[in-house]
Amino acid sequence: MNKTLKSGRGALVSLLVLLSVLVTVRAASATVVVALELGEMARDAATIVRGRVVAVDSRWTDDRRGVETLVTLAVESALKGADAPDGSVTFRVPGGRLGRIRNIVVGAPQFAVDEEVVVFLAHRGPSIPHVVGFNQGVYRIAARDGSLMVQPPVLDGTTMAGPVMRGDGTRRPIALQAFEQQVRTLAREGR
Repeated sequence: MNKTLKSGRGALVSLLVLLSVLVTVRAASATVVVALELGEMARDAATIVRGRVVAVDSRWTDDRRGVETLVTLAVESALKGADAPDGSVTFRVPGGRLGRIRNIVVGAPQFAVDEEVVVFLAHRGPSIPHVVGFNQGVYRIAARDGSLMVQPPVLDGTTMAGPVMRGDGTRRPIALQAFEQQVRTLAREGR
């Protein structure tokens, strides 16, 4: 009788421990990014703009379960969509830093003030726009040999559609004017 009582208590304790673990465990989530071609991004984006980053501000998400960053861009050229009425556009990216708290989202782009970029933006309903395809929708601009060049996004494990080959022609910088013309053409074709 004593053995039965001890084994019953042991089972009860085990069950209580298991239940407490199940109650406190939060569901795991993952980020899945589907590789997009430039034409797909041009079609899917509501707005495509080139400009200089003038502000990067992190804040809590509406549900206060994470951090997002609001990026404000001084628009220099609109490649698709309506021109920004005040000459700027603000969009959000997941992740960011608030004091000691840092929320990292794999594949999400990061921005710095004074950086020049071309961004592909979309939105759902009356919300703040977001970047199409995470880091795939951000093309960084840099001066190279006296002219402005657009560098394709850095591919990582979240966006690779196949092996990255050394000397891959699709990874080479392209002149800004040629890139803008290509994007405008793709955006018109996608309508």
